Amino acid sequence: MGLLAHFLQGPHKKTTLLLTRAGPVENPEHVLYSHPGLPLSEAGRKALLALPLDRYPVRAVYAPDSLAEEEAARLLARALGVPYVLEPALRERSWGAWEGRSFREIEAEEKALLEAWKEDEAGFCPPGGESLLEAYRRIRPALLDLLARHSGEAVLVVGNCTVNRVALSLALGFPPEEGLRYEQDYARLTVLAFYGREGVLQGLNLG
Repeated sequence: MGLLAHFLQGPHKKTTLLLTRAGPVENPEHVLYSHPGLPLSEAGRKALLALPLDRYPVRAVYAPDSLAEEEAARLLARALGVPYVLEPALRERSWGAWEGRSFREIEAEEKALLEAWKEDEAGFCPPGGESLLEAYRRIRPALLDLLARHSGEAVLVVGNCTVNRVALSLALGFPPEEGLRYEQDYARLTVLAFYGREGVLQGLNLG
């Protein structure tokens, strides 16, 4: 059932899912990172606290239990006066043996694997890591549970590149590998409205 059918049936309870990314982080070498991740930079702390969240009646903040996301959730929850919840299922995809390495290093040393990734963005799995599809299957149920738990409310997810792509995919119905078409910078705000399982993009990468 599409959105038109839902709206024609009458008013529906709206659940607002706010997304941001924890950062910038302390990452001068521009390496890949997942969990436990990297700490927030001072610029990241200031940028996150400047997010335009006061117009939304946020009931809770959710984040993975990784360094930058946990600190960001704590800072934002304190500023909003709401609780925060750490959810390991919302962690960034695991990079396995590529954790802590830069794209430049990987391209120089493992060019064939990098080319395989370009050919199959969703299915490719870095050595010892997690494919985008595997991460999608882990993250999607956690987001659906969060939406059900806060039906009719507004919640903030301090996510990462992968979590935010999955949320956008869930709302807009595109395959997860297409998520990079939607800009998701650090310390910006994306607003999704859900009417049951149907999603609407209300704001993208707001600063």
